[in-house]
Amino acid sequence: MGIAIQHLLSQEFFKDFHVIAGRKGLHRELQGIAIMDAPDSLRWSKGKELVITSGYAIAKEPDCIRKAFEEGSMQLAAGMMIKRERHLKKIPEEMIALFDQYEIPLISMPFESAYMDVMQQVNTIVMNRAIKRFQIQQNDSFQLSSTTYRVRKIKKILQAVEVEMNFPAFLYDVGEKEGYYSSANFKKISDSYGLDESDYWEPKQEYTQYTLCDYIHMSRIRMVDDKNPESPRVSWILIPIYAGGVLQAYFVVMESREFLDYYDEYSVRIAYLLLQAVYEQIVIANSVGNIGFENFVLYVMNSVGEDPERLLYQAAQQGLSMNTYYICILFHQKKGDTSARGERNKYFRIFQNCKISKDAKVAFLDENEGIILMQTQEKNGFEKEFLEKMITEFRTKVEESLEGVELEFAFLREGKLLPGLKQSIKKCQKVLEMGRQFYPRKRILDDEMLGPFTWIDIPKEELETLLTEYRELMQDEKHAELLHTLKIYLENNMNYSITAEKMYAHINTIRKRIDKVNSLLEIDWTNHMSKLKMEVLLQFLFASDF
Repeated sequence: MGIAIQHLLSQEFFKDFHVIAGRKGLHRELQGIAIMDAPDSLRWSKGKELVITSGYAIAKEPDCIRKAFEEGSMQLAAGMMIKRERHLKKIPEEMIALFDQYEIPLISMPFESAYMDVMQQVNTIVMNRAIKRFQIQQNDSFQLSSTTYRVRKIKKILQAVEVEMNFPAFLYDVGEKEGYYSSANFKKISDSYGLDESDYWEPKQEYTQYTLCDYIHMSRIRMVDDKNPESPRVSWILIPIYAGGVLQAYFVVMESREFLDYYDEYSVRIAYLLLQAVYEQIVIANSVGNIGFENFVLYVMNSVGEDPERLLYQAAQQGLSMNTYYICILFHQKKGDTSARGERNKYFRIFQNCKISKDAKVAFLDENEGIILMQTQEKNGFEKEFLEKMITEFRTKVEESLEGVELEFAFLREGKLLPGLKQSIKKCQKVLEMGRQFYPRKRILDDEMLGPFTWIDIPKEELETLLTEYRELMQDEKHAELLHTLKIYLENNMNYSITAEKMYAHINTIRKRIDKVNSLLEIDWTNHMSKLKMEVLLQFLFASDF
């Protein structure tokens, strides 16, 4: 992407620059500026440069321009600017004729114009034109929480890249695992070279990589084929996009025809900054949204009594529906150098890059405890395996990113409406607390694993004592048999005859075993709740694998 010389000369700064020859070539595109300080300077021309000279080299060696045309180097230039009345009082007629013949603009520039000013003006004009062509207006950042709006904006930027430079572009959203294209051209080129989306940042074939800009990690990747070096090769510009310290996307511009020129890189940088701004605004919007959601959760947890209208208003502010079912997932940070809330920004960024965030929100309840509220279409919720997979991804990424942190989770598989959120959270807290006792090695617990214990109220200290005592007894085969007898005895309403029949034992044997159990556990048979707790606990212990 360059700029036509006629467009350049139409600007106010160049009003005193006059075309001497080569008017038919004013459409020629310049992609850089070169200074002619020696008669043979044009030998090193790359092409499409606007050559600026004081005329000194021409005055010293009048034939240098003719030789440059004969060698073909002058024809590569976009045009030439020569200072008026500096070293050449008059432009030679032969020189004018050559520029007319090859339709290359020859322009006289004012004596007082500095080279630096000319360069700055050219660069400014090119950049302003690129910005204008992108035509990306800044909008309210909170709109970016809308996926549809975000996608439209990303596609608009990519399309502007291809229109401006004639190079197709591509963006891969890491969190969404979704690719967006400026047009079908990018995909066609990818297919022709056998490239998958991931090849653009992790090439599977042989390649070279050259850094163009350290600061934004901008590099050129070029495929190579040692077996067939003459075969067509393809290259692209790769820029990773970070926001909030987290990798958000990969931005790629294809170079299937030729390398980007000096001014093309302007457009690439502008597009990169616009895309980065989109992701930064998303991070800000999500962060503000999370704070609002957290305030809503805390309002629900601290509310006394029911206030449907107030709850409806608060839910509406967070885009939550009172008629939608939500899965409640509780997480607790067991270990870590700092509290979970102290690392809340990192938690939020990690959450945004996990699949679970697609239809969910996260909030902290205290320093080390939080919830994830996951939207579901049906009351039955999701399959257990699906939820555990989503939770495991989030847990793994948190523990990999935050040194020393360990997380544990509890969730309810059944969806609940928002009015039941407080009860759902408390139930999850109970599942987590009791699950630690029953399944000390498990990091993800659900209410169905605990069966009736999710609704029987057993104080933590009492549960720990009972479990410890029962587990120790079950290590001994004889004591385990006694506990098994007690289980069958309680299940059959403490009827010795039925218990003996179920266990294929004599009734006196059952009586003796129960007497031994009494001596071991000191059971209060008059306490109905105590008997119920014991019956459920024994059922759980014998059904569980310790």
